[in-house]
Amino acid sequence: MSRTPGVISRDLAALAGFGAVALPGVLPLPVLVIFPVALLLSLLDIRPLAGRRTASVLVLLVIALGLIAAVATSILDLVIAAVSFATLVTCHRMLAEPTPQASRQVLLSGLLLVSGGAALTGEVLFAVLLVMFFLCAAWSMAWLVLAADEASVDPAERRAISKQLIVGSLATLVMGLSFFVVFPRLSWNLANRRAPPGLGGVTGMAETVRLGGGGDIKTSARVAFRVALIPDPGSERIEAYWVGRHFDLFDGAEWRSTGTPATGASSVGLHRASKRSVNQVSQDFETTSAYGSRTLVALDTPTFFARARSLSVSGTQPMALLHVPGDQIYGAIDANSMTYAATSDELGRIDRTPPDEIGGLALPALDPRIAPLAKELSGGATVPNEIALRLERELKRRYAYTLELPGSVTDPLADFLFTRRAGHCEDFATALAIMLRVQKVPSRVVTGFFGGERAGGRYVVRSGDAHAWTEAFVDGAWVRLDATPDLGRAASSSAWAAALTSAWERLEAWWRTRVIDYSFQDQMSFARQLVRPPQVATPTPESSASSPLNTRVPVSTVALVVCVVALLVLVLRRRRRHAPHPASSFLEELEARLKARGVTAVATLPIEELSASLVREGHPLAAAVSRATRRYLEARFTNSPLDARERRALLAPLETSIG
Repeated sequence: MSRTPGVISRDLAALAGFGAVALPGVLPLPVLVIFPVALLLSLLDIRPLAGRRTASVLVLLVIALGLIAAVATSILDLVIAAVSFATLVTCHRMLAEPTPQASRQVLLSGLLLVSGGAALTGEVLFAVLLVMFFLCAAWSMAWLVLAADEASVDPAERRAISKQLIVGSLATLVMGLSFFVVFPRLSWNLANRRAPPGLGGVTGMAETVRLGGGGDIKTSARVAFRVALIPDPGSERIEAYWVGRHFDLFDGAEWRSTGTPATGASSVGLHRASKRSVNQVSQDFETTSAYGSRTLVALDTPTFFARARSLSVSGTQPMALLHVPGDQIYGAIDANSMTYAATSDELGRIDRTPPDEIGGLALPALDPRIAPLAKELSGGATVPNEIALRLERELKRRYAYTLELPGSVTDPLADFLFTRRAGHCEDFATALAIMLRVQKVPSRVVTGFFGGERAGGRYVVRSGDAHAWTEAFVDGAWVRLDATPDLGRAASSSAWAAALTSAWERLEAWWRTRVIDYSFQDQMSFARQLVRPPQVATPTPESSASSPLNTRVPVSTVALVVCVVALLVLVLRRRRRHAPHPASSFLEELEARLKARGVTAVATLPIEELSASLVREGHPLAAAVSRATRRYLEARFTNSPLDARERRALLAPLETSIG
């Protein structure tokens, strides 16, 4: 049975199951490494566990006890531990002797993996893997029926079997869709275990900002987070700043933060002294693995954070928040992703607490040309607000934006200002902050994101939207300044990458709405549309010229009608085929002859398994039974005619082979 279509499709089904649980990125690293190795060995027909059943089962038992201990001590989540063990069992059976029983066990453990994937993630990629598992498992199970003689089936018979399998698979998918649409349910959203795909790079929200570092993050189209806004702007794209970290200490090449985190709390309020009217915006965040940071971001200017939850190897759980002076909020634990709520004040008046000497004015040793340049660019202004605005305008006007970096240089700030005269956002933010400090205006560098585009009912912000800017303390409050040219603020990914990613986001938004969050209430609304379609609005003069038959039919109604018709066709076909198949009588004769010859296992084993068992044992009847079994299966499943003469020829050896 080695490397036959049944075994290969079995392994591909196992791959789909593994992908379903690996998709959220929460499986332990050893499991992530072991499965690809086991899959490769199986596809190469290398079976190191064949003949080592006892020893390998003992190893699995030890691993199971270890996973139970990890769950009991809260190191691992129960679901993650279960799918990890199911993955190892799958690997064990793939590397054992490829018998029909082992293949069935691989498919069963793969089904457990798919079920675990449904509990861990609801991403659209899971749907792709689910369909892949279904098709590969169906193909493998079909060939398991012919396991004894699979390699000897000729191409014409393979095509006939494949045709039957495709028809059956499509029919099953149609019935599954009908079941999903009409069967009463609760939304998957209640489980609150969704996790983003564990794919791709991170945003670059690092602990420090180092000049001369990579600017290629701007080319990434990976989604960093999704956010719902209340009130919803309703626009396709928003020009918004998402605040993440503040840096106040510069050593000439790198920015760092000087604040110390406070004790963790379930919510954090950022107190404001401003008495101006407040225009509050509520935000509901869901970060992805492309974000890769413990820093909570929010619209400028954040005032409140709460309801934080993390997703890690130990599962989904509430997460404490750490407040660092300077309005920085961190999650208390590392996580693959997190969800949280935030509130912001769109007026942008941050707090009125003045920075100390270190936090706003400290300077490292600078190139002597920087101070005169700062005075020149500020145009002789003496008021802090005018100094800040003139420096921002002149840097934006005189310097160019580029992602091409010069490599290692001794003084990256001087290299930007006097040699290259071009850089990315971190260069512009640093230059503005240092020139402000040179003229005694407190300043700091801020990192976060700029922009966002609509996908469904939310906005998505990408890794390429990562950005850095400056804040200056003027007129008793921190004020945002951005010296980076406009073209350097948002993502700079290639047009085709952005188009593909946007299309994927639209598909994912549709998937979440139509599948993940599809609930009993949606079903009731769907049923009402069928029974009582919405009334057509009174036509306007412009629309009256169109055809009176221009009535829109809901897509869901069309889909249900198609499913019902397909189901009726299948039922009618089954009724026409309800009569016993002509090959069934041949099977009864075959089993009767075997019983007469003392083959007692015929009463407990299907004929194909019995045939394979006789072949392995070297039984005298093995060859005759194998031929008869193969012809029965061909006649039963490919409608190959089996006339009376051929029946007698196949059954005759069973009367004379043994005495």
